[in-house]
Amino acid sequence: MSDTTRVTRVAIIGGGIMGVAAQFQLAENGWTDTILFEKAELTSGSTWHAAGQIAHAVGSRIAGWINKTSIETYKRVEKETGQSIGWHEVGGFRIATTDDEVDWMKSIMGVGRLLDLPMDLVGPDEVAKGNPFYKVDNVKAAVQTYEDGHIDPSGVTMALAAATRARGAKIERRNQVLGASRKGDMWCLRTEKGDVLAEHVVIAAGSYANQVGEWFGLKIPSVSCLHHYLVTDRVPEFEGRPELPVMRDNAFGGYIRQEQKSGLIGIYEGHVCPTVWEMPKGAPWAAENELFEADYDSIGDFLMIAFDKMPILAELGIKRVVRGAITHTPDGGMLVGPSGAPNVWLSCGSSIGLAWGGGAGKVLADWMVHGETSINTRSLDPRRYGDFASDHYIVERTKDEFMRRHDTPCPGKQFHSLRPLNRHQLYDRLAAKGAVFGEIAGWERPRYFGDVGEVEQIGWGHQSWHENALAEAQATRATAGVIDLCAFAQFEITGTDAGKLLNRLSANRIPHKDGRMSLNHLLTEKGRFETEITIWRINENRYFTGSPITRANPDFAWIKSHIRPGEDVQMVNRSADWGMLAMSGPASRRILSELTDADLSNAAFPWLSGQEITVAGVPCYALRVSFVGELGWELHALLNRIPELYDALFDVGSAHGLTDLGSYAFNGMRMEKAYRASGELTTDIGPFDVGLERFVVTEGRDFIGKEALLQRDPEWELFYAELQSDDIDIHGGEPVFFRDQIVGLTTSGGYGYTLGKSLGWLFVRKGTPRADIAVRILNETYPVTIHDAPLFDPDNLRPKAED
Repeated sequence: MSDTTRVTRVAIIGGGIMGVAAQFQLAENGWTDTILFEKAELTSGSTWHAAGQIAHAVGSRIAGWINKTSIETYKRVEKETGQSIGWHEVGGFRIATTDDEVDWMKSIMGVGRLLDLPMDLVGPDEVAKGNPFYKVDNVKAAVQTYEDGHIDPSGVTMALAAATRARGAKIERRNQVLGASRKGDMWCLRTEKGDVLAEHVVIAAGSYANQVGEWFGLKIPSVSCLHHYLVTDRVPEFEGRPELPVMRDNAFGGYIRQEQKSGLIGIYEGHVCPTVWEMPKGAPWAAENELFEADYDSIGDFLMIAFDKMPILAELGIKRVVRGAITHTPDGGMLVGPSGAPNVWLSCGSSIGLAWGGGAGKVLADWMVHGETSINTRSLDPRRYGDFASDHYIVERTKDEFMRRHDTPCPGKQFHSLRPLNRHQLYDRLAAKGAVFGEIAGWERPRYFGDVGEVEQIGWGHQSWHENALAEAQATRATAGVIDLCAFAQFEITGTDAGKLLNRLSANRIPHKDGRMSLNHLLTEKGRFETEITIWRINENRYFTGSPITRANPDFAWIKSHIRPGEDVQMVNRSADWGMLAMSGPASRRILSELTDADLSNAAFPWLSGQEITVAGVPCYALRVSFVGELGWELHALLNRIPELYDALFDVGSAHGLTDLGSYAFNGMRMEKAYRASGELTTDIGPFDVGLERFVVTEGRDFIGKEALLQRDPEWELFYAELQSDDIDIHGGEPVFFRDQIVGLTTSGGYGYTLGKSLGWLFVRKGTPRADIAVRILNETYPVTIHDAPLFDPDNLRPKAED
C-alpha cells in the first residue's frame, strides 16, 4: 500500500442496477464520498438483459413497498436528469385459474390497500377488455393493476448513475476489484488501478457475489439460474392500438407482454432449474454481457401453453431468444443489509433486480446511514441463513425455489427439497407418532400430529388438521403437553463483565439474583427492536439466554460486537449442539417430579426462575416458564440426550395424560395469552409502540437506545383483537380498517383452540377508535372486537400454580 492510496467512505463492488441504485440512495442520504467499481461497463452483468417488469400485484407488504419505492425513485431521477428510463406504465393482470389462486388474488388486494396501490379484483370479462387477444375461458379472477409496467434496464441504470455523479459520487468503469484485506478499521481493496481504503464496502456483485464474499470471509447464499424470454416477430394486431398490459399467469409459469410491436414471453420452468457458475466456483471474471443458448426442450411445453393463452403469437416466428443468468436465493428473497463481517453490506441475490433495485437501495442506505430502516426488513437480512446453509443446500434449495416460483403461495407452503435437512435425534420418534413437520432455519419442528406419513393440507381457511391442533391444545390445557423446540437459539455468556454487557444492552433490568429470569429487549441506537431474549442468571458471572432460532447468528454477532476492549466476557453459541423440550400444563409438575430429586414447589422453584437439575439422569437447565400460559418448564440439554429426556417424560407422563404438541396449537395458545412474538417486535418499531413499557426500566441506568426511545413519540399502537369468523384466521399482513379508512395492518394471529376464538394482533395508527375496527382477509371484511387483557387466564394464575 503506497502513500497514494485513495480513501473513501464507501466502496461499492458491482455496476448493475442494485449497485448503482444503492450508491444513488446513499448520495440522497448525504453520503457522497463513495466509489462504485465495475470491472466492465455498467449493466454488463445481468441487468442489461432483464425484461424489466415492475409489478404492483405482489403478496407481501415489504415486496409491494420495495416495488413502489423503485418506481417512484426511477421516475424522480428521470425528471431530474432528463435521461429516459424507458418507462411503460401499461398496468397488468395477474391471472387466477384455480380456487387457491383466486384466494391468493384476494390476499394481494389487501397488500394493495395497505400501500395505496390502485388495483381491482376483476373477472374474465374485464381481462378480455384489457387484452382482447388473451383467452379467458378458464380465468376465474385476476388482479388488475394500473400504475405498474416495464422499464428499460440500461436507461434507468444510466439515469441513476448520472444523478449520482451529479451529487459528487464517483463511478469507475473498467476497474476490477481484485481482492480485499482488513487494515485496522478499514478495508483495503486491491483494484486494477491501485489500492483503495474504504470504511464500508457494499457487495452488489450479482453473479460474482460468491467469490467476492470470500474475500471478506462470507458465504453468500446466491445462485445464478438461467431464465428464458423470447421476442416474436412483429404482431400485426398490435398496430394502431394502445400497448397491452403485462399478463402474468401461473399456467405457464411466466409472463407475456408487448415489446414495441412484438410479443415477449418469459418462462420459468417448473420442472427444472438450469444453473451456471455454481458454488463455490462462481462466474468467470472474463464474462461480460453473457448469454446462453436457448433450450427449447426445457421450455417447450410451457411455451405451447403460452401460445394457447395468446393465440395471435402462435404462428409467428421467434426473432430473438434471451437466456441469461439471474441470481436467486434459497428462499427467493434478496440479500440486503449487514453481512456479518464488520462494515460489509450486501445488496445482491436479487432475482427481480429492476423491480427491487430502487427500493433495496433505500433500505440499504437507511440502514447504513441512520442505523435503521423505515420498514421491517428481517426477510431481507442476509444473516437469516444459519450454519446449515452449505454450498449444497444453497444450490439445491435455490433450484427448488426457482421451480416453485409460480406456485400459489398458500399459508403453510413449504419447500420439500433436502428434507429433513437437520435430522436431530428426536426426529424419527416424532415421525413415528405422526408428526407433520415444518422447516425453520434448517430444523424440523412438528406442526401437528396426524397419521404417519400424512401430507399437510394448506390453504387460507381452516384445514383438515384444525381438529388435530384443537385436540393437542385442549389436552395440554387439561393435563400437559410437550413440544420439541430443539430449534432454539441458546447462548452462554460468562465472565466478570458479562452482567455489565447484558445490562447496557437491555431495556429491562437483567436479573439481579442468582437463578432468576427476565424478558429483555435489545434495542438499536434509534430505540427500536434489535431482538428479544430471555436471560437467566446462573450466577453473577454466568448467564444463559434464549431467543428464536432464526436469530441465532444475528443475535450472537450483535451481542458479541458490543463487548468492549478489555472486558472479561466469553460467549458460547449452543444453538447447534443443545436442544430444548417445553412441557406445559397443570400436570407438568407431577410428571417432572417423578423424574428428578429437585424440589419443584413454588417456594423452592418459583415462576420465572431456573436451576441446573438432573431429569431421568440427564443434566438439564430447567427454566420455569411457559409460552402457552401454563404451569411448565423448559428443559435445555445436550442435543444427543434429548431423546432420553423425551422418552422418560412419556414413560411417566402417559399415565397423567401427557400429549405431543405441535406449533399450530402452540401458536393458538400463545394468542389466547396475548403474548407478543417476532411479528409484533419488528425492526421499524420499539417497546412503546407495542405496549411493552413494563419491560423498560430507565431510572438510574443507561442502555443502548435509551435516549432515542424516550424521545420517541409512537405513531402506532397494538390492539389485541378477536376476529368475528368461524373458518378463517389472521395470518399477518392484512389491512385493518376503521370504518372505510385503512388505519393499519395485522402482524400475526391464530385460532385460540381452547377458547374457540380466532385472535390476532393489529398495528393501528395511534388514536384510532377501538370500535368499528375490521380486518380485510381475502378481500372480505371481518369485524373485530378489541380486548384489553388476555382472553385466557387474564390474571396469569395458571403459570404460578402450586399444583
